[in-house]
Amino acid sequence: MNKIATLLITAVFSVLSVTAYAQQPAAKQAPASTSSDPIVQMREAEAAVRRTHNAKVSALRKERAAKMQPMIDEAVKRDVAKGMDPLVAQREARSKARAATRAEFDPKINAATAERDAAIAEIRKNAGR
Repeated sequence: MNKIATLLITAVFSVLSVTAYAQQPAAKQAPASTSSDPIVQMREAEAAVRRTHNAKVSALRKERAAKMQPMIDEAVKRDVAKGMDPLVAQREARSKARAATRAEFDPKINAATAERDAAIAEIRKNAGR
């Protein structure tokens, strides 16, 4: 009887904990504050600028990775055929492809970063900080 009661209590608690966990709301982004505090408004504006910058940089990185991948695949295939270790060949090919695309993509990323920095400076200047 004692074992049955223990199993029954354990089963009830596990069912209750699972259903309580399942009823928690999904994680959401914090809603835009309607605060009248200028510091809070400034920080929200800065966060929006950073999110925009991160999206631009992420797109640039994906574009660069898509451009680098064929270069890497070709170099790895060629080096492995010559007898080089595949991991070493991939590491070196990635390094060479990154160096080859640096001249094209670094100015774009630097421009996006400068744009972000200028926007944040403007926000802070207007906030009187």
